[in-house]
Amino acid sequence: MQTTPAADRDGLRGWAWVRAFVRLGRPRFLLQSAAALGLGMLAAAHDGHRIALGWYAVAVALAWTSHLMVHYCNEYFDLPADRANAAHTQWTGGSRVLVEGLVRPEASLGSAFVLVFAAFFILSAVPDVVVRECVSAVLALAWFYTAPPLRLNYRGLGEVTTGICLYGMVPVLSYYFFARDVSVLLLGIVIPILCVQVLRQLVMNLSDLEGDTMVGKRTAAVILGPTRIVRTYAAGQALCYVGIAALGFAGAVPAAVAAAMLLTAAIPAWVGRQLLTGGMDRPRVANLITFLASIQLPSMVCAAMTGLLIDALRAGGRAMWSGGVTVYAVTVLIYLSWVLGLVVAHARAPEPPDAQPRS
Repeated sequence: MQTTPAADRDGLRGWAWVRAFVRLGRPRFLLQSAAALGLGMLAAAHDGHRIALGWYAVAVALAWTSHLMVHYCNEYFDLPADRANAAHTQWTGGSRVLVEGLVRPEASLGSAFVLVFAAFFILSAVPDVVVRECVSAVLALAWFYTAPPLRLNYRGLGEVTTGICLYGMVPVLSYYFFARDVSVLLLGIVIPILCVQVLRQLVMNLSDLEGDTMVGKRTAAVILGPTRIVRTYAAGQALCYVGIAALGFAGAVPAAVAAAMLLTAAIPAWVGRQLLTGGMDRPRVANLITFLASIQLPSMVCAAMTGLLIDALRAGGRAMWSGGVTVYAVTVLIYLSWVLGLVVAHARAPEPPDAQPRS
């Protein structure tokens, strides 16, 4: 049994504990679920379906409760891997709160249980049976992402599970709730973004490779190895953006949507180049790689949403004004605030020296 750090035995008090507990939940990643949710709803508004803002608020509460549940659950079950990880970045290797002994591990697991019950309570208010059943399945997959007995991220399935749940099921279900259907337009946007999320998770797990290997955590990055992961990321990103361009030319997605999404290609182009030239072996560059990889997904989503808004307003879509514009404005406001906050935090954070290689 691992010894308990002194800080964990003594505990923090007052606001210091509250700040550590909030940091443990990694709220900086909540934009991801808000963006995925907004994408599905805006696509529904684009296709002529009215968006009820009351249900949008319920959906955000459900998405964020579920997302926080995943974070607190993962922090508990990933603690051995996080302790073994000496090459963590600001974006990988967990929050470090449990590793530093600032909050007891039991508090993290207990919070995860409270949050999952809260998520099911919110879900009980949703009238659609299909949505309730699908969200229940997503919550189960999210819980067993790291929790036994499935521990999907310990069996090479975590990256795909994250992509399917977050950028697959969330936008599809949010679209279905208002449309009672799923459109080709939505799938044309969601599938490339889902694939990019899987690639992003490969890079994030690549950063944690050594610690994960030490504790027997067999992520896809551990199974495939650094060279194959880097090649997969570069080739996969290229295919995703070629696919977006092809969908735009074929008319499967509006030209405005395809053009806006293609503008984000600069992010993976830089990340891919750094990966191919050994960037993960240089701590400063590795931190920037994981930082930009995390920005890419919500950037693609907000770009797609901007294209949808332009295309709908150009066609005089009334449904967009009945709720779609509000969903768009809230999502983009959260995105811009998030990016600004991350840029400031990244600039202020002390950077590790490049003199010591990661491997």
